Amino acid sequence: MPLYFSAHTTACLTKQALRELMLNIVNTREVKVRRCLASQIGGRLLTEIEAPDQLTLEKFFESRLVKYEWIMRIDLDVQDGALTEY
Repeated sequence: MPLYFSAHTTACLTKQALRELMLNIVNTREVKVRRCLASQIGGRLLTEIEAPDQLTLEKFFESRLVKYEWIMRIDLDVQDGALTEY
């Protein structure tokens, strides 16, 4: 399944609100959320998600009222010296 990264602005969210947002994103069956990372000081949220296509991912975020700045499909990934193509 294709892999996507996305970036979101979370300025002015309290730590509690940020936790709730992250759990809302992670606790789903629509897409497979690999990671959800946030910086309260930087006001940013990043996600790593497997989804059938970008439109499905866009609808996923929109249904949760989560605005995204960008969504990027990942084609190549190298971890621990091993290359993966998606």
